[in-house]
Amino acid sequence: MNGETNGTNGTNGVHKPKYIEGALVPAVHRYGDNPVTIRLSDEELNSDKTNWDTIQEVLKYYHRDGLVVLENAIPEHMIDILYNKIVEDNDRYLNQPHMTWNQGAGPKNVSQVPPLKPEYLYREVYANSHMIRILENLLGPRPEFRFLNSNVACPGGSGRQAVHSDVHHDFPTQPFGVVMNTYLQDSSAANGVTEIWCGTHNAYPKTTDSVHDQQLHAETGWIKKEYIQKQAKIKPPVQPEIKKGSIVFRDLRLWHAGMPNTSSHHRIMLAIDYFAEWYQCPMALKLPSSIRKDVEEKWEISTKGIEWVEGEMDCLEQPFFLNMTQDPSKYIVQTEKGFEDWRARETGRWDFDKGKVGEKNYWTAEE
Repeated sequence: MNGETNGTNGTNGVHKPKYIEGALVPAVHRYGDNPVTIRLSDEELNSDKTNWDTIQEVLKYYHRDGLVVLENAIPEHMIDILYNKIVEDNDRYLNQPHMTWNQGAGPKNVSQVPPLKPEYLYREVYANSHMIRILENLLGPRPEFRFLNSNVACPGGSGRQAVHSDVHHDFPTQPFGVVMNTYLQDSSAANGVTEIWCGTHNAYPKTTDSVHDQQLHAETGWIKKEYIQKQAKIKPPVQPEIKKGSIVFRDLRLWHAGMPNTSSHHRIMLAIDYFAEWYQCPMALKLPSSIRKDVEEKWEISTKGIEWVEGEMDCLEQPFFLNMTQDPSKYIVQTEKGFEDWRARETGRWDFDKGKVGEKNYWTAEE
């Protein structure tokens, strides 16, 4: 890869991506192109070796936008196996007593643990060598694997999520955690690709505004309308087109929103979270002990955040569990009553994810 292109392709002087030796070089010297997609060459994919130029380009646009797409990153047959299995499991999962829709039933968006049998836990997916090399340059050596889930946009969604950030505590101003949203099918606005707000991982860092000033509810990370409208004038949101097998590196601080899937097929993306060791995240991920030796010897990651479980694990019986703070008491766990957060435990108020999404929670074009 040879960096940015300065020419134009096509008609009317429109800048388009250019391929060099099979790898995608982004034409992004114009401010406003977002998000950036960088394609691994077939040689990189097949050799498991990431070119330094590729890493440099990913880091450059990750720090600028808080999100970058790495295309051609995972063998296609593994993606298809996971997609088909998660779709097969979805019917049963929707009938689980602890199942809860994300931000209400309208978007038909659900968090579903992917299959946890050893034959589905591919290193090429969950500790992809290209992904880990990039993370080591973002977070430091041996990043900690601490969260695994999938986000499923079921067909027939009619609503959208509020613009929000996944973290809503007093987080650091440098990258401390990254979620890899790995797409299991070609995705676009038609099947509910996520709406993203590039640049909001460090929005307004030089003003007196704090993260809590931006949030409508301190416990959920929903963004106030005034900040949504203000940011849209700087860089409006987009629903990008993302190819199957792409790894989307998303900063946990970035604003985003789930969108309805109006197609007839499930839209599935994995959510694979790694954290910097220095951040001391208290969250733990449960994996079967049958893969422990393979993970510890071959995955080249820190296993501090993994709790090994003896015997088989039914992925659909695993409740959603989340704690991206540095406080062990601030966890969220899925129950038959809904999502239980610290308020439910301390005050009995079951308010997490109960807000109703309206026009005040997303961008509307102004006249």
